[in-house]
Amino acid sequence: MKRLRWMVFLAAVGLMTACSPASRTVLPQIPAQPDVLPQIFGVLQKDRVIDGEVVLAADLLVPVGRTLTLRPGAIVYVQPNPSTKIDPEWLSAETELLVRGTLRIEGTQKRPVTFLPLELPEGQSVAWAGIAFDRSTGSVVRNARIHGAETGILCIGSSPLIRDSLIRGCRYGIVLQQAAPKLVENRIEDGEGGVFCWWGSHPELRRNRISGNEEEGLFIDRSSQPSLSDNLIVGNDFGLVAYDPKLATQAGRLIGNREDFRQLREVGGK
Repeated sequence: MKRLRWMVFLAAVGLMTACSPASRTVLPQIPAQPDVLPQIFGVLQKDRVIDGEVVLAADLLVPVGRTLTLRPGAIVYVQPNPSTKIDPEWLSAETELLVRGTLRIEGTQKRPVTFLPLELPEGQSVAWAGIAFDRSTGSVVRNARIHGAETGILCIGSSPLIRDSLIRGCRYGIVLQQAAPKLVENRIEDGEGGVFCWWGSHPELRRNRISGNEEEGLFIDRSSQPSLSDNLIVGNDFGLVAYDPKLATQAGRLIGNREDFRQLREVGGK
């Protein structure tokens, strides 16, 4: 039943992309026998390069001093974690890729690097935690395709370059905490929320498309000061939520949202 529901989700994504040629994305087929693929999990003991199909079978930590590189065309199938782990080493009870060292995703337009869950857990709309940069240094995400995560990319005290990537069907697309990444020409779409700038974050957001989210497209708290230009924020419930009304003129085009701009009035409020 879980596999059936996931296949229905994939079919729905395929239908949406078929209706939008500009955003067409072809998802890989879920392998019939994922057990035969190489599995990655645990703590990365030495630098590693992945250039084919692998299964993220459980949590994977890239510690300080180690580098994980994903070559063009690599596919990471994510195995959901049915347990509720509480080990403080990890940030989530769900399967996660936690980066305290360096992650280099080197996809290309024709050969992106894809993260795709093998199935949806019973009663859930997302299957894994996502990619978390925790005080990571030197990380780069180019032409990634991230699907079905709680948070597509979480940056805590990290400033990776994230560009030309698609984050689709994740509960939250990109969440920043005391972070200053460069987000360039990405598409963040079809989740609950798009991009969240929290706790003194100072990112650069340039030429991104943030669309189709059920709640905020872009949320900026009072302590964050992003650099914004030429973004398209369209078809969300709220386009931009922020304290500073000047950000509404700097963000780019705010069109077709139920409410294009909502000014925050008090801490934590809308």
